[in-house]
Amino acid sequence: MNSYFKDKTVSIRCHLILAVGVLPYILLYDKSVSLLFINSHFTAFTDVMMYHVTRLPELAYIIFVIILGLFTEKRMFLTIVVTMCLSTLLIFLFKHQLFTDFNRPYHWLNEQHIPFHHVKGIRLHSNNSFPSGHTLAAFSSLALVGFVSKNGWVQFLLFLLACLSGYSRVYVAQHYLMDVYAGALIGFTIALLSYYFMHMIFKTPVWLNPIIKFKS
Repeated sequence: MNSYFKDKTVSIRCHLILAVGVLPYILLYDKSVSLLFINSHFTAFTDVMMYHVTRLPELAYIIFVIILGLFTEKRMFLTIVVTMCLSTLLIFLFKHQLFTDFNRPYHWLNEQHIPFHHVKGIRLHSNNSFPSGHTLAAFSSLALVGFVSKNGWVQFLLFLLACLSGYSRVYVAQHYLMDVYAGALIGFTIALLSYYFMHMIFKTPVWLNPIIKFKS
């Protein structure tokens, strides 16, 4: 088992630090505190940046990782497909079955008439807050890219990009910190376990060749 995780230690450690480091804030402070703190610290530049960052996981990350999978091992492409399917299934299960009564920040902000910073161009929703689907998609897809690269620095930079995606969801008042926290951990866990099981099961040579291979 260790051989599967050896070249992913940077990614695993970063996510463990995230899990341990953010948890106290989730447990000790009301979700509105972190929301208003992050949302209130804005500039014109960060508005533009967060607008684009928060929209990337909708399609860009997913499309990129699928295309990348076509040029890697077939079992890696299968890992990507399984991860994306599981992510979609869990997002639907959590949002529309288990946590249907978890309202988004906009519901509370609007109901209590609390002033907040609205990033222009972002359409705010009122329900299906938990967990953050965008964050889950970002962490799962970017983790898979890191697994493909097997480079520690690449894994670290991709982790930071995933964190930025999660942060942007709170910045634009689309989610609470706990929604993003859950989405991050679920997304990475799905990617890691899918990678492990797909690589443990599919070991024959046919699965080690890419779907699209460049001629030498």
